[in-house]
Amino acid sequence: MAVAAVLGSAIEADARAVRVPATVAAKGDPTAAWPPPWRAVFAVLRSRPLGTAASQVAAMVGLSERHVCRTLKALADQGFARCADERVVWGCGTVGVSLWRLDLTEPCVRAMAFVPRRCEPFDDTCPPGVPAEFWPMFWSGSRGSDAVLPRDAFDVACTLLDCGDRAAQVWALQYLPLWALEKCRAMRGYDHGEVAGAIDAAVAERRRLASG
Repeated sequence: MAVAAVLGSAIEADARAVRVPATVAAKGDPTAAWPPPWRAVFAVLRSRPLGTAASQVAAMVGLSERHVCRTLKALADQGFARCADERVVWGCGTVGVSLWRLDLTEPCVRAMAFVPRRCEPFDDTCPPGVPAEFWPMFWSGSRGSDAVLPRDAFDVACTLLDCGDRAAQVWALQYLPLWALEKCRAMRGYDHGEVAGAIDAAVAERRRLASG
């Protein structure tokens, strides 16, 4: 996603290797024998550098969670994926979750050249509230769990764009209404520097995608 690139998402470094001559692919493609589900699951993982749950992968590729779990384990056995039990921020506390992500071994990095990026449909629909993982970004007197969107979009934009958490900033730039971002952009503190540039790029990109 272009918005994520503006804020420095690190995993897009493989963008330079998306086109590989057929003669090279025939000799060096580690994915040549992969069935379609393997390629679909791999594509999801490369778009989720912070990790994702098997259930989320299943929902994105349209396969059963059982099938996806078998595929993930097969990819892990060959050094393309790995799983770790982690605790992630959720609301006012943390929850335990098993997160799958790419295992950036040499074969995995090579495979990125042969598996196209996942093309997700453009959708900037404003959700009804702030995701629970971003509630800790709100200070005393302003609870993220109480925010109602799009009514409180401007206050949420100011909070998340100023919080320093990259994931929260990317979410705000992608899903908060454009009017809220533009109002925030006009304020002192958001009128120059990295955040200002990110807002300008996000607004321009969303307008471009919306126009088709």
